[in-house]
Amino acid sequence: MPFRMGPTGWYAWPYMAYWMRSWYPWHAAPYWSPFQPFTKEEEESFLEDQAKILEEQLAQIKKRLGELKKQSKEEK
Repeated sequence: MPFRMGPTGWYAWPYMAYWMRSWYPWHAAPYWSPFQPFTKEEEESFLEDQAKILEEQLAQIKKRLGELKKQSKEEK
């Protein structure tokens, strides 16, 4: 176990490094986003795909609600 790092050892280092950024602003944090921002075309394509998926899910939900309402009417 490294000196003065406690029982977690080096596993605590990413969290310590993140906290050091707020405790010591002059200390550069070694972390940055691993993802690059979308281009306009990529974002548009991504959002269109998400809208298509959500519309399909909404259709499935409405279908199931219709089935449940039909069953409840039959039981009465």
